[in-house]
Amino acid sequence: MKIPSFDLQKIYAQGIPVLILDLLLSLFLFYRIFILLKGTKAIPLLKGLGIVFAFSVVTKRLNLVMLGGLLQYLLGVMVIALPVLFQPELRRVLEELGKNDFFARFFAISPRENYDVVKIIAETAEEMARENKGALIILEREIPLREVAESGQLIDAEVSVVLLKQLFFKDTPLHDGAVIIRGDRITAASCILPLSTRVDLPLSYGTRHRAGVGMSEQSDAIVVIVSEERGKITVVNNGEIRECSKQGELLDYLWAEFAEKNKERITIPKDIFYRKMDS
Repeated sequence: MKIPSFDLQKIYAQGIPVLILDLLLSLFLFYRIFILLKGTKAIPLLKGLGIVFAFSVVTKRLNLVMLGGLLQYLLGVMVIALPVLFQPELRRVLEELGKNDFFARFFAISPRENYDVVKIIAETAEEMARENKGALIILEREIPLREVAESGQLIDAEVSVVLLKQLFFKDTPLHDGAVIIRGDRITAASCILPLSTRVDLPLSYGTRHRAGVGMSEQSDAIVVIVSEERGKITVVNNGEIRECSKQGELLDYLWAEFAEKNKERITIPKDIFYRKMDS
């Protein structure tokens, strides 16, 4: 397999404005692909492919014929195998590119609607903690959690206290596992999460907490955990664990996180296209 090469003279000949635009678009493309694939099985394999490619470039520069030939052969086999190994991931990426919500990720629901959602989640968690009922709620952010959602039962329902409590009610078929919330919608229930392998977690943490920490380690999601045994609320963000023992503490934390995200986006009211113009 011939290793791709870049003609630096042609790249520099584009001129500074075009060169900057070319660089920014390339970085944006790789960033979006990484975001779409993050949390899937494709990332570790792509890292391995990148390492093999880097070694191939080095061996070519050093004229290591035998090692370079072996690496080029390995790269050729891997490239042929990629569409087969990553067929589900590649399909999801192409589907995501074709969806309107791919571009909608740059926009946010209005602050009022965002606040209402986190308020419902906080109220539900506090009520279930007082009743010593367990819960595991995943708040999806930038990184899509499609594979995790597909491990459970797909749902498309508006977030509400009643529905969340019903999903985690002990005698219902969906009470095991996690609930995933995207925006103001519950997208899935009874989802299976990756368990954290950290050895510094408290001994009182069971499978629910380890699953929540594991999900936070592999994505940018915020995880809200309610302990059935202790009646305590824990929130995990980027692997950092925070206990919310005071009333209203969870709401303050969630709103601070999502309000900060809203500043980075263009806020568009959800019903903007349905409003009538004032006469």
